[in-house]
Amino acid sequence: MLTIYGRDNSSNVRKVLWACAEMSIPHERLDYGRGFKSGESPEHLALNPNGTVPTIVEGDFVLWESNSIIRYLVRENSRDDLLPRDTKQCAIVEQWMDWQIAALAPQIFPIFTFQVVGNQALGDPDMQAQQKKRVNRLMGILNEQIGKSSAYVAGDGFTAADFPAGMFTHRYFSLDIDRPQLTALQEYYERLQQRQTYRDVIVAGGP
Repeated sequence: MLTIYGRDNSSNVRKVLWACAEMSIPHERLDYGRGFKSGESPEHLALNPNGTVPTIVEGDFVLWESNSIIRYLVRENSRDDLLPRDTKQCAIVEQWMDWQIAALAPQIFPIFTFQVVGNQALGDPDMQAQQKKRVNRLMGILNEQIGKSSAYVAGDGFTAADFPAGMFTHRYFSLDIDRPQLTALQEYYERLQQRQTYRDVIVAGGP
């Protein structure tokens, strides 16, 4: 049995839970992280020295970092439609997964942490305005990519790239941000909401 350590309102945990739902992977989940048992508790640090969530345990196998977990689950379940065997196609999928975690997440985090978590230390109006400008620019990049690919992030079919991008597209549309017109992104968000798993795990989970 797969065990997932992490609260289900964490964006990184929700990416993994959505992947599990899409692939019908049975699992149990334990509440760790903000508001629950600390990720820096001794038993969790023994699994993940970073103290972050999610962490997965499957027998004696332990893995952390959400997008790495998604890659593992996809390959373990032989879902070549989500992570293609063709090396170039696979590289494009993984490029956008890495873009989400390296470029987008750090920029949207201060906005989310101020608006939703309530961290007033991040509430400086000028800083928030700059963050929103950066996030709009990045989501413009995603909008342009989806416009080129015609339906999803890495092409006309749903892939592993859509788990992280889909989670943060929902977050983007859930936050108080003056957004430019991003037609392809808006259509992408509406397309994802046609998936029951997305509605159940991502939309229902909050911003």
